[in-house]
Amino acid sequence: MALLNRYVGRRVAAAGVVVSLLVLGLETPALAAPPSITSFTPTSGPADCVAVITGTAFTDFLAAQTDLEFVAGPTVVDAADFAVISATEIWATVPVLTPGTSYSIRITNHDGTNTSTGTFLSTTGGPGGCAPTIVSFNPTCGEAGTNVVMTGTNLLAPTLTGGEVRFNPYGASEVAIHKVPDASSPTYLSVIVPATAAFGPIRVMTFAATGGTAFSAVSFLGQPCHGDPAVHSRTVTLRLRRHFVARGVVSDDDGFAGCVAGVPVKVQRRVEGEWKTVRTTTTSPTGSYRRRIPDRAGRYRARAPRIDVNGGFEVCLRAISRVRTRS
Repeated sequence: MALLNRYVGRRVAAAGVVVSLLVLGLETPALAAPPSITSFTPTSGPADCVAVITGTAFTDFLAAQTDLEFVAGPTVVDAADFAVISATEIWATVPVLTPGTSYSIRITNHDGTNTSTGTFLSTTGGPGGCAPTIVSFNPTCGEAGTNVVMTGTNLLAPTLTGGEVRFNPYGASEVAIHKVPDASSPTYLSVIVPATAAFGPIRVMTFAATGGTAFSAVSFLGQPCHGDPAVHSRTVTLRLRRHFVARGVVSDDDGFAGCVAGVPVKVQRRVEGEWKTVRTTTTSPTGSYRRRIPDRAGRYRARAPRIDVNGGFEVCLRAISRVRTRS
């Protein structure tokens, strides 16, 4: 994709075209409508954030003459970089601006000038609305060379290409290669899995400032998409204290957080030959739980159900613990 703003002596080049037309006795093109800015997103962020600007008439017969600026009163700052993607879309890299100041965006080309009605708030110490996100990726498994397409938001780097994508363990060997053509956009990235990719979330970094990095909520399985899923064995304990307070811990031998954190736990009592759930609770991030239960003697158990995570490529097994109490 050509970046249409990268020209030296843009105005000189434009004037040269006009003079050439006059010398040749050719008519200059009819006056076209000036550009207009309809909206842009995000509306806040630090330097190196990429804003996607939408509007009309962004291209003309002298595209090299296009200028894009951030304006706050008398202060005018050129965009760090920008690309005229189409007549209705521009990608612009936010320059270094005064923190906490709101800037209008102004575009000028051969057909005229337009300034946005909305403003962009310059932030420091945080990403503002420019933080990248990974909503999903497909496939969720595969060996080296697999093409993975990620969807999300704010996925462009300051160079107006896709953000840097790394697979676990996130070292230099795990940097993914962007697939071309159609390697990137503000909402998707297409990358090739590196040879050393291991099981874990995918990371994308769009800018170096705080908040410019995001991890996928689901882990990528760095192996072919077939075969048995990874299975984690786990245990659940149950203790009944005075006043019938059920306490315990759901644990996993591999330390896999998906098997212990936020797990629904059923506390059940044996009634007429069947297990009846008397209370439910959920484990803490460390796997512990605590729940008051009806004050009745009997035989009790805690049950942590089987859980499929990461698209079914990881399985946390069911675990049951039993305890008998007396009145």
